[in-house]
Amino acid sequence: MKRILIPVDGSETALNAVKALLDARRYDPVERVDLLTVQTPLSSGSFGRGLSQADIDAYHAQEGQADLQAASALLSNAGVPFETHIETGAAAETIARVASETGANEIYMGTRGLGSVSALFLGSVATAVLHLTELPVTLVK
Repeated sequence: MKRILIPVDGSETALNAVKALLDARRYDPVERVDLLTVQTPLSSGSFGRGLSQADIDAYHAQEGQADLQAASALLSNAGVPFETHIETGAAAETIARVASETGANEIYMGTRGLGSVSALFLGSVATAVLHLTELPVTLVK
């Protein structure tokens, strides 16, 4: 049975990746899913001016929980075991690292999320993940 990593950011395409996995598990059993949200780091010296590190960490946790909510509900309703992970950093590098750390056999991910302007081009994060991991990556529109 497989362990699957699904990066989510609250976007519809991220939810489509979860739905695709739920459809695929009918013929390819899944042991566990790891849902990952990667938050863009805030530094206390720029946007977070006047915020403590604890405030910044709380902000990342709050935003991360919001990003995980809908995907978690889909997996819970389907009875699929999962764990959630909230990380900060560069999206593609963090996805590849967490996939390795969790022992994922495959990554399911949306092709376009809620990221920055650089993510407007199909594949900015997805293509980078493909280059950074040896794992199979299923891209979902």
